[in-house]
Amino acid sequence: MGFLKGLKRLLAGAGPGPSMPSDPRGLWFHFRCKKCGSVVAVRADKMNDLNREDGPGAFVLRKDVMDKKCFQLMHAEIWLDEGYGIVSSEISGGDLITAEEYQAAMAK
Repeated sequence: MGFLKGLKRLLAGAGPGPSMPSDPRGLWFHFRCKKCGSVVAVRADKMNDLNREDGPGAFVLRKDVMDKKCFQLMHAEIWLDEGYGIVSSEISGGDLITAEEYQAAMAK
């Protein structure tokens, strides 16, 4: 049984946060569906998922996110500065939430 628990922990991770120390290339973003209220955590890879474009920030992330409850598709466009801080975001079908709000919703 210890093997299965270890495998589950490995696959599930420690729980997505703003950025995980063991994952220096990852950025975590958290969303809440406007239709059903469920929350979703999405990892973006700094090397592969961000694009440099002219706009309000240095990088842009465009991501389609689907929750597990009502399967509502959320379209996200998030602009980041050079330090990967959020400059602006536009989310259709959902809202961008903080890691703390995500953790609180998952604890319910």
